[in-house]
Amino acid sequence: MKDGTEELVRSVRRVTFAGMAVNVGIAALKGAGGVLCSSQALVADAVHSVSDLVTDVAVILGVRYWTAPADAEHPYGHGKIQALVTLFIAGALAVVAWELGAHAVRALLAGNAQAPGLAAFFCALASVVSKELLFHWTRRVARRVKAPALEANAWHHRSDAISSVPVAVAVVVAHFWPSLAWLDAAGAVLVAVFILQVAWEIAHPALQELVDAGIDDKSEQVAAVARKVPGVLAVHRARARRYGGAFQADLHVQVDASLSIAAAHALGHDVKQAILAAGIDVTDAVIHVEPRDVRVIVSLGSNVEPRATYLERARAALADLPCTHLLQASSVIETEPVDVPAEFADRKFLNQVLVLETALEAADFSRRMHAIEDALGRVRTVRNGPRTVDIDLIDYDGQRSDDPELTLPHPRARERDFVMKPLAELGIAFPCRRAVGPLP
Repeated sequence: MKDGTEELVRSVRRVTFAGMAVNVGIAALKGAGGVLCSSQALVADAVHSVSDLVTDVAVILGVRYWTAPADAEHPYGHGKIQALVTLFIAGALAVVAWELGAHAVRALLAGNAQAPGLAAFFCALASVVSKELLFHWTRRVARRVKAPALEANAWHHRSDAISSVPVAVAVVVAHFWPSLAWLDAAGAVLVAVFILQVAWEIAHPALQELVDAGIDDKSEQVAAVARKVPGVLAVHRARARRYGGAFQADLHVQVDASLSIAAAHALGHDVKQAILAAGIDVTDAVIHVEPRDVRVIVSLGSNVEPRATYLERARAALADLPCTHLLQASSVIETEPVDVPAEFADRKFLNQVLVLETALEAADFSRRMHAIEDALGRVRTVRNGPRTVDIDLIDYDGQRSDDPELTLPHPRARERDFVMKPLAELGIAFPCRRAVGPLP
């Protein structure tokens, strides 16, 4: 291991061994005090302290594994072991809470509570002070070395400190007012509920990491850093997830399409370095470099049942094209067929207009568009015959092409209500020609 990793392991073990020593002393003190002073709440708190020992051992054993570097069998590293250790700590807390709460409830129902001795109060007070100090020390180390499992253990220490507070109060009240001796058992129930809450707060981030839940605010931070890198024109699909005490990210950046492959690769490297150096706890980032998006408008039509299903499948397939995103979709309207053979004149169409962004070249987009038609069973044996789906490219970024294979904008769009009405619904005027000459 590298020196930095060894120092991390030493720091984690140092503070955790100190915590174990304190836990042994506190558990023994509270256990003896609870038994000698007849305090159920203090005995319950002693069991809580013993559970700290289990989690201390888990951290000491686990730190060597989660800090291990990536290897052939684990190319992404071993960071998730830390989430498993954290989850184990939370589980240990939950089991302890359940047992403590069940025992206290049984005592309350039996009505055999005894007034505890006052010495139990001082045992609880010693626990509050020592475990609160241990919490601050452990959390400080955990945040310095970015170790969520160690921070979970720190909160385990604090849960022990805070749980001793109601114990101390219950002991004092029950001692001076014997008729309220039941408060001692009630204090144990309160401790159990508090421990359960802490267990969930510890477990939730670990579960989120294990299921690769996205972190929206971190994704926004990553995207914001990438947008500031010179040469980046746009950023989309930025994602981030927890991993081993920090975060991993992946995102798509759009660049000038005229850049060479080497220049685009170098820009992607610059984006990654900017993210790693931004101080937002991202330890790895995957950058997808794409040419800049342009706006395209397509028209869908179907007069073969199930018409709505064919439109839905075509819409999904277009949105799923590489480097393509659906921006807007008009309402689906039913229209009369235009310029079709007489025998098909009764087959009405369902039509819809879509606005998409794509980084695909016009010719490539058109080829893929027709491939979707073929995949959905479009047959061209009869001119203007029935069609499962008809996809027309109405406009490609306002560009002009007089190529017979791809004329842009669509030459008959103005004549078709099933195009113009949906465009009006979307607030889009018919695109103007801005460039001269055929597209590649």
